[in-house]
Amino acid sequence: MIYKSFSTSDNVKCAIIALHGWTGDVNSMIPIANGLNSDDTKWLFPQAPYDASEGGYSWFDGENDSLWNQNASFKILTTLIKELHQEGFQHRSIFLIGFSQGACLAIEFMIRQSFVLGGIIPVAGFIRYKKKFRREASIQSKKTPVLLIHGDKDRVIDPEQSVIAKELFRKCGYKVELKLFSTPHKFPFQGNMIIKNFIEQNQKDSNQLSH
Repeated sequence: MIYKSFSTSDNVKCAIIALHGWTGDVNSMIPIANGLNSDDTKWLFPQAPYDASEGGYSWFDGENDSLWNQNASFKILTTLIKELHQEGFQHRSIFLIGFSQGACLAIEFMIRQSFVLGGIIPVAGFIRYKKKFRREASIQSKKTPVLLIHGDKDRVIDPEQSVIAKELFRKCGYKVELKLFSTPHKFPFQGNMIIKNFIEQNQKDSNQLSH
């Protein structure tokens, strides 16, 4: 498992696992973390385990519906969250943020867990297996808040995919919101304040629940 990490203070209160997009690598999401400039945060940047066909790395292996394998990626996230838990982070103080294919992984992983995360922030992603989503989403995961973000000028992944995802999350009982920005297929830095507020609010909610 290859990953990098850093903390923004000596008194960290939450952890964010940042998941790069297709053909990305261990360094791809570091500028996102620097742009967010979140206080008291431990950031982790894992590298996807599969080789992408056009260079770089992929969170999923295979091209068609029967071969989109994610087992190694799930194992990486499970290991990182277990290590964070051993360091003293509660599950509700751990967040996943993912871009493009990394957004897909954040969704696919979160819905299958038996614990509640602080939240997930899928940026420019989509839900590939909608029937599986309905069938395999755990009851516990439905307490994890979801902030979907997409650029309305995205020509790689249609922003309608996030609209569809929002409706699917809502129908399955998740607390979900969608924010659209006037950007192409890239991380919309003008959404940084919304992301920071989402993380801070759900940290606060989690602290209240723990008392």
